[in-house]
Amino acid sequence: MKSNMQRTNTQAGFTLIELMITLVVGTILLVVAVPSFLSFQKDNRRITQLNELVSGLNLARSEAAKSNATVAICPSSDPWTSCSGAIYDNGWIVFLNTDADNPPVVDNAAERILRVHTGVTTSGASLRASGITTGVNFAATGRPSAPGDITYCDDRGVGHARSVVVNRVGIINTSSTHWDNSALTCP
Repeated sequence: MKSNMQRTNTQAGFTLIELMITLVVGTILLVVAVPSFLSFQKDNRRITQLNELVSGLNLARSEAAKSNATVAICPSSDPWTSCSGAIYDNGWIVFLNTDADNPPVVDNAAERILRVHTGVTTSGASLRASGITTGVNFAATGRPSAPGDITYCDDRGVGHARSVVVNRVGIINTSSTHWDNSALTCP
């Protein structure tokens, strides 16, 4: 008795040509996608840092009006309990500046710290101030002690730089120029 079994010799898988075409298409997608993704990440870091800074400045301004006192924001790098330096990269603090000293200084127990920010954590990024390098006081009216801005730069250069501007009446916004409308520069 013969069996009616037929033998089929089918193989499943990719041919070498199909594999090579898949690798080429995948490589092209990576070459296009990776730079876009890295730029997307850097844009998000910039936006996050600028939003944190705007939030700190708005807190200082609103607390000054709410408490009918002077509130300051200043750069700080020493365990974030006092103002130090003129570079915001290392962090900043918002505090009740009861004696309204200018430049702001945390110099007595009544000057309570309202917020601490640890600064820029991304290598190649910086926060530099113009006009308010040692900090800014907000009076109870919401007016700043001086106009100025703090500029965020990263390793992409001045074309991607943005600044947070504090104008003469205390309005805070982001801009692609300095507070005096001059062009941004990166260190």
